[in-house]
Amino acid sequence: MPTGDIDDVAWKFLRSEFTGRTYANWPIDRRVDAYLIRNGLRKIMDNGSDYAALLDRVMSNIGAALRSGVLSPGR
Repeated sequence: MPTGDIDDVAWKFLRSEFTGRTYANWPIDRRVDAYLIRNGLRKIMDNGSDYAALLDRVMSNIGAALRSGVLSPGR
């Protein structure tokens, strides 16, 4: 999967309900898995390289998401 597509999925995840309080006690990989399954993106889970890249992009963009207001500290 192209890097731009991985970035798009990462940002969509960061804007999703899976970053909210309801899922706060879930590990990040479980939240990403649930997001992918719910959105019909299981193919990313099944490709180790794409999955690792997605987790990396999610983690790399948490700070930017907080700064831009996509995520809030209390969310």
